Amino acid sequence: MGERAHVFVADKFSLPVHIHRGFCGVKNPYSEVARCSVYADLGNVRIGDIVFFYQRRIDEPRLERGFRGVFRVVSEPFFDPSDVDYEGNVVRGSCPFCGSPYSERKRNHVNVVCPKCNRNLKFSEHILPNRVLIEPLEYYEKPVDDNTAYIDRTDPGVLWTMLFRKIYGKGRERSVAPILPEECEKLLRLLKRVNNNKTVELDFKPYTPNQQEELRINLGQGPEVPYEDVLIAWMTRNIDRNPPILGDIMPKEELEFFGNQILYGIGGEKVDFLCLHKKDDKRYKATVIEAKKSVVGLEAMKKIVDYSYWIAQLATANLPYAVEKFEVQPVLIGSKFHNRIVSSKMGMKEWKFLIPYNTPCEVTVRKPILMEYRVEHGSIKFSCI
Repeated sequence: MGERAHVFVADKFSLPVHIHRGFCGVKNPYSEVARCSVYADLGNVRIGDIVFFYQRRIDEPRLERGFRGVFRVVSEPFFDPSDVDYEGNVVRGSCPFCGSPYSERKRNHVNVVCPKCNRNLKFSEHILPNRVLIEPLEYYEKPVDDNTAYIDRTDPGVLWTMLFRKIYGKGRERSVAPILPEECEKLLRLLKRVNNNKTVELDFKPYTPNQQEELRINLGQGPEVPYEDVLIAWMTRNIDRNPPILGDIMPKEELEFFGNQILYGIGGEKVDFLCLHKKDDKRYKATVIEAKKSVVGLEAMKKIVDYSYWIAQLATANLPYAVEKFEVQPVLIGSKFHNRIVSSKMGMKEWKFLIPYNTPCEVTVRKPILMEYRVEHGSIKFSCI
């Protein structure tokens, strides 16, 4: 399919409700900062995108957990505090005791509590009021387990963005994450192979949201956003709407992929925002955005050297066609820039390097684009410096 795709995390308790009732549920953290991060993740989702579920381990054998699918997004992300059930399993929209819409937090290894009233909640009944409606495309009974997904080399390509997160471990979990188009293709191939191309019919009984509300991003009074993830969340929602200035750098008609917090290294190295460009049906460029709430310092400029080589490989190594020439365009965004970074950019030249694939790929790293942002009249305005 080569389409935009996302992986939503579920477990054996929430998965049956999600797949049979037709939605993806995502946590609603008590912390406003953490909520902004969730809204940024959900901002990547568009109607028509592909959805896979990753069933994380509770106590199942290895072959009974892993990647499941395939579904398609049929709504914009929204908030709904109502409960949804399926054959004894429940996904809640709020605390059953105080009505708080915030997701449970762990008290210890076996108990979870409401972060507002501090009452004990059932471990199996997650509070997931941030949601996206989905419909099944082709559902496969058996999941793709971790060994098949990450270690088996009999299928081409690697699930790099998911693997880096898994290796880095605790602290990198995300309820929903965008994956590259070639990773989507690999998961589709593996699901078909594991299930011998045999799909099954789901008992599909889609739920109707009772109190559907738009997920609202609070940009604050300006001129700066209150948190960095607010800026990222605004971009995930608007990047493909050709916003002024930003749309000139990343025109909608070229965007093959966009996503926030993309990992590119074993040690948890990541970029704030990655866009992949396609022209004449071939990927030719990656735009890498580093975003700061306030002043952008020299460390952001130094990071360009670190990520350029690895992002270029992430964007080209697993494609089904050879890329002989590729571009990396760094973009730095902040409310203002340190004088030394402006001077550094003036003396900086684009550079080239070669990735020695069987068909070598020449990569050109363009001079960084420096952009200041400002919150104005409920929106974000950009200007190049």
